[in-house]
Amino acid sequence: MGVGDDAEVLTHETSASGPEGGLEPGTDVGGYTVVSTLGRGAMGAVYEARDGAGERVALKVLHAHLDADPAGRQRLRREVAALQRLRHPAVAQVLDAEFEGPYAFVVTELVEGLTLEEEIDSRGPLDVADLFSLADQLADALESVHAAGVVHRDLKPSNVMVTADGPSLIDFGISQSTGDTRTTMTGFVMGTPGYIAPELLDGGDPVPETDWWSWAALLAFAATGRSPFGVRPTDVVLRRSRQGRADLYGVPARTARALAGALQPDPTRRWGPTDVVRAIRRDLADGESTAAQQSEDPQATQRIVVAAGAATAATAAGPAGSAGTSPDGSPDAGSPDSPAGSATPALADTAVVGPPAVPPEPPGGTASTMTSEERARAGAQDGATRAIPLGDVRYRTYDELADGADDGEEEAAGPYVPPVHPRRWGTALAVGLPFVVLAAFYPLVAFGAFVGLTVLCRIVGTSGQRFHERRQRRGVRSSDGWVAGLLLPYHAVLGALGVIPAAVVGGCVGLLATMGGYWLFGDGNLIVAPLGDVESRSVGGRNAPFVFSVVLAGAMLVALLATWFGPAGRTARDGARRILNNLAPGLTGAAIVVAICLVGSWVLYSQLVTDPVEIVWWPMNSAPSLF
Repeated sequence: MGVGDDAEVLTHETSASGPEGGLEPGTDVGGYTVVSTLGRGAMGAVYEARDGAGERVALKVLHAHLDADPAGRQRLRREVAALQRLRHPAVAQVLDAEFEGPYAFVVTELVEGLTLEEEIDSRGPLDVADLFSLADQLADALESVHAAGVVHRDLKPSNVMVTADGPSLIDFGISQSTGDTRTTMTGFVMGTPGYIAPELLDGGDPVPETDWWSWAALLAFAATGRSPFGVRPTDVVLRRSRQGRADLYGVPARTARALAGALQPDPTRRWGPTDVVRAIRRDLADGESTAAQQSEDPQATQRIVVAAGAATAATAAGPAGSAGTSPDGSPDAGSPDSPAGSATPALADTAVVGPPAVPPEPPGGTASTMTSEERARAGAQDGATRAIPLGDVRYRTYDELADGADDGEEEAAGPYVPPVHPRRWGTALAVGLPFVVLAAFYPLVAFGAFVGLTVLCRIVGTSGQRFHERRQRRGVRSSDGWVAGLLLPYHAVLGALGVIPAAVVGGCVGLLATMGGYWLFGDGNLIVAPLGDVESRSVGGRNAPFVFSVVLAGAMLVALLATWFGPAGRTARDGARRILNNLAPGLTGAAIVVAICLVGSWVLYSQLVTDPVEIVWWPMNSAPSLF
């Protein structure tokens, strides 16, 4: 959280706590003596304190205006309950808590260290060795959290402490356990823009998978030193995260590919944490890291294990950003200008998302010493935990959202990430309906036409797959289209040959279904629509021809499914998604395709049906002898 942003929030939110929005050193809170302020925000403040035995602890106290609100104390109860369930070295233990007295507070162990955000801001991105250590240890801690039935919900760089014993998770203030009741107002979700999983923005439930998405976003920040989805404006940050457009420029190839996979908007297509850690490990083993230059610091490869010169910070409050100045403008204990020189996180702010104003430049031109990243953060979302309107970014165009961004600012390029084409089950079934209708009268023609369509889909799928693989290896080039066109004949051959196994399986399944149907409804067996002529009665009964048309339609449906989902069918399905998403995008396109297929099937049926029904086995002269 930026210093100016935090101070602005405090100015509006902490007046109920007193003129300075905090407790003076020496104040007694439930038997704990306040020593100094470690961080504060709109939700409350974190203090270094001493208990009756003189031991140093971290003390989190709610602001007065939230303390008077039952929802504020309920959120604190939830945080304490979550922490008490956890037993892991990377999670500070709860020592004491009070919910009924004049102060609502919680006391935890005091952790020595910097936040990951401060570590990266001061020393730059992590190299691959440190990134692997961070990913591995955080994954272990997160698995322990989930095993206890808790979802953190607010995993981000300012909520991870870098300590002498490894990374430590903090801020369980909005965590949720199984059976917890909702404390956020209806229509909003708590989280930090850029680190909240896309499905939560659509009103999805917090589950372990949403934490793993945030874990991947956090690793992307650690690897690049940049917010993975940008910093301004907030609506654009949310839009980029919903589209999976992560900034991974400069990250080693395997790691970038794994992180991009873990940040997919579709939860069913995401890479798991094991895959991500394995990819980082392979980059480390291959020595392909270019994320950081060789440092002269003898501890340079051990930043996650030992953070030299780490200041004191607390986990009790669940900090969410760097402490800044107090409302009156004086430096806070966690600010770079404080006498202690400690850089500690501040509590997460809870507010409805809106583009924050850029703080004015102080007199004397001191703003000229700010880095470009600091200037970007000053006008951006401040990293605070917020109440985000559900689906807020779905109802405005990208151009409308981008109006708040600087003109001419180019987005940093990153590793090429192939577009994700959603599944189109309903549309695909509708496209198959005309083939089923045609099979009732021309079975072999229908199956041949369907195989031809499958070949086309497979050609498109193969060509598209190779196109994106080439871009992932070499980056985007202006010649990509020409190369794809030149390789199209080769991909056509591959598509035609590759469909043979699926067609054989589908044909055999359809043949068996047809034989079974002809036997079941054959002469003298199951008669559902008997003919009344003498010849039919002489053989024990015979069904009308339309019964066998229905059998052929059913067999075609079975053959269609076996071919589509059979051997090597995935490439054809991928090609079909590419075709449909380009020719008939969105719900409107799907509705048009479904309507055309339904009308076309009815027209086809009305043109082919006769009385009695005639089944044509072209290119064969008659029905196979097996029938």
